[in-house]
Amino acid sequence: MTKIILVLSLMFTSILASDAKSVRYMESVKDVVIATQKTRGGTYNFLNGNEFAQFGVYEQRSKLKTAFKSLNKQFKVVGSELDTEFDTLYKQMKSLNKLSFELDPLTSFKAYSSLVKKMISLSEKVQDKLYSDSSKLEQKVSLVMSSDILKLTEGLGKLRGLGSGIAARTECEDEEVDYMLAYIEEIDKSMNTFINSMVALNKNYGARYPSGLNDKLSKYKKDVNYYIVFAKDKLIEKDDIKIDSNAYFNRGTDLISGALEFYNMNAKILKD
Repeated sequence: MTKIILVLSLMFTSILASDAKSVRYMESVKDVVIATQKTRGGTYNFLNGNEFAQFGVYEQRSKLKTAFKSLNKQFKVVGSELDTEFDTLYKQMKSLNKLSFELDPLTSFKAYSSLVKKMISLSEKVQDKLYSDSSKLEQKVSLVMSSDILKLTEGLGKLRGLGSGIAARTECEDEEVDYMLAYIEEIDKSMNTFINSMVALNKNYGARYPSGLNDKLSKYKKDVNYYIVFAKDKLIEKDDIKIDSNAYFNRGTDLISGALEFYNMNAKILKD
């Protein structure tokens, strides 16, 4: 009997260790996405006249290097194929970082956005590999983390980054109008998907979530909508803009941090 208990204990410990490694890997992918978004926005802000933003760009590049190194050290979690794809992304990132200050601002912005899109696609691949055989709860929670929340941060990151550059230049160009409106549509879509997913999880697995979750989701959505309205009223199609580009950028960062609170909430479920 003692031997059986010992074996079961070792098996349980092994499962917990595996879960922790999976979550840690997903969190490293998330860190890569968030740092790239900040690098992109800071670069656009700087290229449009905000010299102060350059310091933030270098800080985020350092964080990117650390996050990619973390992924490389954990390659056994997902295997060589996905590890190779992330390594390719890192090489592309380093090349873009070397050129970004010499590029046209919008070209630089779109190049970083292309990399983020690839990162989120890889994040979904990671989730499928790590949780395809897990419980329904773990599959749904990990999908919200790897897809729904990251896509929401990306919409917000683009609205933050482009908007801060517009504010730094003090005028909105015609091409930027189309992009800003498209980003708002992207946020609306990803927000609805995220909210619906979280409400459904709370309905089916409410004991695993904090009380008042739906109220927190509702407040968060209102905060995001306020940011969107602000962008429409103060930035889009406007000239002689008198908005502090750093303050606008930081407000967007606060909203992304808010989304990551829900990310961490779900990560805790996978770890427990």
